[in-house]
Amino acid sequence: MIRLSAISLITLLFLTTGISAQTSHIKGVVQDDKKNPVAYANIYIEGTIDGTSSEEDGSFILETTAKGTVTLKASFVGYKTYSITEDISKLNNLTIVLKEDLTNLKEVVISAGNYQLKGTNMEKTNAVELVTTAGSEGDLYKSIALLPGMQIGGTDGKLQVRGGSSHESQTYIDEMHVMKAYTSMPANTGSRSVFSPFIFETINFSTGGYSSEYSQSLSSVLPLYTKDESPVTKTGVSLTSVGAGSGGTKAWNKGSVSFEMNYTNLAPYSKLLFPSEKPEWDKYYQGLQASNQIRLELGDKTYLKTFFSYNKTAFKKKETGLFDNIQRGTDFDEDNLYLNSTFNKKFKSGVNYFAGAAFSWNRQDIKNAKVLNDAFKSNETELHLKTKASKRYSSLYKLGAGMESLIKGYEITYKSDGDIDRKVNHSINGLFVTNDFNLTYNLLLNVSSRLEYTTLDKSWAVLPRIALNYNIKDITLSGAIGKYQQTTDNDYLIYNEHLAQENTTQYVLSAQNAITQFRVFRIEAYYKKYNKLTTLHNGVYQSGGDGYSKGVDLLYKDGIITGKGQMFEYMLGYSFNDSKRKYLDYPEKVTPPYLTKHNASIVLKYSNQKLKSIFGLTNRFAGGRPYNDPNKEGTMNSKTPVYNTLDFSWTILAHKKLIIYASASNILGRDNIYGYNYNPVPTAQGKYESKPVKMYQKQFFFIGFFISLSGKAAYDVSSF
Repeated sequence: MIRLSAISLITLLFLTTGISAQTSHIKGVVQDDKKNPVAYANIYIEGTIDGTSSEEDGSFILETTAKGTVTLKASFVGYKTYSITEDISKLNNLTIVLKEDLTNLKEVVISAGNYQLKGTNMEKTNAVELVTTAGSEGDLYKSIALLPGMQIGGTDGKLQVRGGSSHESQTYIDEMHVMKAYTSMPANTGSRSVFSPFIFETINFSTGGYSSEYSQSLSSVLPLYTKDESPVTKTGVSLTSVGAGSGGTKAWNKGSVSFEMNYTNLAPYSKLLFPSEKPEWDKYYQGLQASNQIRLELGDKTYLKTFFSYNKTAFKKKETGLFDNIQRGTDFDEDNLYLNSTFNKKFKSGVNYFAGAAFSWNRQDIKNAKVLNDAFKSNETELHLKTKASKRYSSLYKLGAGMESLIKGYEITYKSDGDIDRKVNHSINGLFVTNDFNLTYNLLLNVSSRLEYTTLDKSWAVLPRIALNYNIKDITLSGAIGKYQQTTDNDYLIYNEHLAQENTTQYVLSAQNAITQFRVFRIEAYYKKYNKLTTLHNGVYQSGGDGYSKGVDLLYKDGIITGKGQMFEYMLGYSFNDSKRKYLDYPEKVTPPYLTKHNASIVLKYSNQKLKSIFGLTNRFAGGRPYNDPNKEGTMNSKTPVYNTLDFSWTILAHKKLIIYASASNILGRDNIYGYNYNPVPTAQGKYESKPVKMYQKQFFFIGFFISLSGKAAYDVSSF
């Protein structure tokens, strides 16, 4: 359930504190071509984890255990990366001059609706942030859920973005779509990502206004990118309170292969901390996760990569009917597989070419799924084929174009009093074009469009999108308008395969003031108009629903370096959302039961190099969720109590090859309520009895030990 092998990347904060006595010091200053100091530039030695940042005056001191000839690099947003290869003894009193790069600025500029959680320029810092933030529990989606624009996760723990359901958020790995990105869990237990966040070199997240290259998402996309090269050979193991794992990388000239395997079993954890739960389980939750990646450098700037992931999940939990007291044991078994292969080449002409194929497969076998002695089986597949090319013709213009197909199949069988056997097969085919204009150094424009054909309703759609960025000193102003569409959920499509594509038109405006690497203020407003939502009337699914979602997101983050290896960071986030939609069997427009109007989070982090520790504390708040009380008049006429949880984490570099991580969620033990279930049969007095919907376990405690078996660094197996 918890996979935190990536925790090891926190060593980036510690390995410069003198773990090894044989250290060298590289000193220098970073300037631009006008001899102005460049503060907070990243300076690091390629192929190692040794790095630092420049001070306000541009100066830096980098401690390293490397010897001999090394490649030193320096980078900062908007500048070309500086590189020098020299014997380490000669790298002293350096003057590094960074030259402006208009092309690079265009590629990394923050646009409306987009967060870059981890990327080339901020990789070392943000890798640490994702894991050591309290409340994230080392999970990719839980880390993202702390950002403004996110709803506080419900009992399933999946991403819900700006008024949209979790179905409206899609994940991509190396540009290829992932059909099922979450683990399956027992009822009222939060799901987790099936992928470790540190498999990826770059993690982008868009809450809206994204390019026409991405389809089949009404709210957000999460593009994840793996490394093209992994030159360090390493192995390691982990032992945690919920399981064990192992993995590593074997590198050779122009290639590498990486693997990771984790086994989770909640039996020891649950029996020790929650012994009263034992009668509820016939078989505790168990999961097996395996990942593998092969990277080959076929030539200059030519890469072939294959990524594979497999997850096996099984549990048998006793369930008692809420009001009839009939006991049934839900017996769940699932296989989830994902495989992609991608080819990238940059030609000397400047053309970037990409081709990829991805296959997803998910099988579920559930006994006693809804009632005693029933049986549910499902089989879902997806084949994604994609090719694209782009070229920057000048510093002012870049053109991109591509095509793709999503070939999907879904089949279910359900055996009970009345047997059901249904299947649906269809495809989604698209052409897309993107145009990037650097109108001036400060004014950037993206115009893109997508032509899409869906076989379900035999429809064509033109989906135009436009985004504009304008920089005024430290302030970036952004705006985006776009139209998006998505196939409705399989649970409805299986009963009417001719349902139309649901669609939204999105409007996003944002302003961001990035004063330093640490201090950022951001405000963003948005409006989404929904059409052709799925409705249910007289037992028939149709496409007659509509709705809207509008709101404002606020973000402020800052960091204070107190000296002597100490640092204090904090982030304040707030989201306001007003959303209503007419969908499913609701007779009128309602606020969906998974939404809360107000969401806020306070994230604190304290790092102390002397103690070799990072302490994290996160407090999250949310307004009440709407629900329908049949004892009152109207629809969605009540709200749950306010949500609040306080989470804590502590990370320790106990030894240069051992990391200990401990976390506790909801440490105050608050009983958060997500809604109410009502007895469909009233009492003799005409009242409908209710029971609250809560998390199966309101608290979770975790401790893990991560051990390196090779190399000089602490365990970082998942950092493929």
